[in-house]
Amino acid sequence: MALLQAKVDGGILEGLPAANQMFSVFRGVPFAAPPVGDLRWRDPQPVEPWEGVRPCYKFAPMAMQEPYVSEGGGIVATEFYVGNYQRNEDCLYLNIWTPAKSPDEKLPVAVYIHGGGHQTGYSYLNCYDGEGFCKRGIIMVSIAYRLNVFGYLVHPDLEAEGSSTPGNYGVKDQLAALKWIHKNIAAFGGDPENVTLFGQSGGASSVDNMCALPASRGLIQKAIMQSGGGIRPVYSYWSESLDHAKEAGAAFLKTLGVNSIAEARKCSADEVLDAYSRFQTIKLNDQEKPMWKGGYMRFSPVDDGELFPEPVTDLYRQGKYPELDYMLTSTNGEMTETTYQNLAFAEVNARLGRKPCYLAYFTYVPPGADCAHHSVEHHYVFQTLNRSYRPYTGRDWELSNELADYWANFMKSGDPNDPGKSTWEPYKAGQYNVLEIAGEERRMISLADQAELIEKAKELAAL
Repeated sequence: MALLQAKVDGGILEGLPAANQMFSVFRGVPFAAPPVGDLRWRDPQPVEPWEGVRPCYKFAPMAMQEPYVSEGGGIVATEFYVGNYQRNEDCLYLNIWTPAKSPDEKLPVAVYIHGGGHQTGYSYLNCYDGEGFCKRGIIMVSIAYRLNVFGYLVHPDLEAEGSSTPGNYGVKDQLAALKWIHKNIAAFGGDPENVTLFGQSGGASSVDNMCALPASRGLIQKAIMQSGGGIRPVYSYWSESLDHAKEAGAAFLKTLGVNSIAEARKCSADEVLDAYSRFQTIKLNDQEKPMWKGGYMRFSPVDDGELFPEPVTDLYRQGKYPELDYMLTSTNGEMTETTYQNLAFAEVNARLGRKPCYLAYFTYVPPGADCAHHSVEHHYVFQTLNRSYRPYTGRDWELSNELADYWANFMKSGDPNDPGKSTWEPYKAGQYNVLEIAGEERRMISLADQAELIEKAKELAAL
């Protein structure tokens, strides 16, 4: 019988049977106090204990962000952001899918960080679900974190307030979630010493950040970065230094129409979000480069010199990161940066003599698409093809089973191959070898003939 109650720090939680009633799901589990009122733009705080049994039947509101469905369009809105869910600053919750029937099973744990470029996204996107991993004996957790100006604002007033560096609140939320999982996942049948952190796009860059973060040591044993990890520059000009970030923060308060952080905390969340939307369309200086929606990505993780003692790119280039099991993927229909950043990471990792990592390269074009687009793997890996409008065929379901097996095998052992098989070979220095995920075929190929790609990878890896 599915495990439906769990005792954690704070009290007793109650979940529900999942769609597959062999498994259970706990939705909207609090891992930090609501970051509202005076806690806006502060480090995440512990959850207040509760009396009795707390029901975890519904997903929590998604973090404050601009809507994608009503005002957006294209593949992102039609395939992934298919509903305008409630938004709220009170967003620091996670979701747990578990196949465990008792707390003493010590199952592998997979923790997913959603993408969205640190500006948008939520932990229960239409394509996300943990039941495919539960079928393979793995507990899956999806986490939320503060986004955009709510998650990454830097301002001199914030610096003067406390002992911690300002900004990077979204990163700190992710770290708080990992600490909560490490402390409490055994109550759901999980093994806190066998945790895989994985994510895609902005979520992959979050995995990248978290692996380099000294404060995360011991919380992660394996990492999967899908189209956004590797060795990569910061997200934008405004993330390069605290000084840049402070400049953006001071300008934002002017757009909001206030003179201090204290005044900004008195504004409603909708007022802050409206100011953020307007602020993203204004050019501040000649050095910045346009980003999303004709605006500028000014609020994202920043190299702060404290939480990250050195720039993340330098930490990886110099080998100042933990020796974990790593898997990195990209697609041939997205920006080439995702591929050469992965290759750069793999080359540095090999040069340092670390455990070899595994690289994959998607070339398969799903039904109704014109390329292997960014995020193409989502419905396959999460076994949620039935949630897409695409006319998938039996071949797609077979590919989904295959990819879910690869991911689950890696989460269990650090090797994506089925026992006794070696189709997916580990990366070898200078060979630029990746597993091509095509229609009916899985084979190792080399990207060495793509001269521009390789040159960029070498430059980024400082080889």
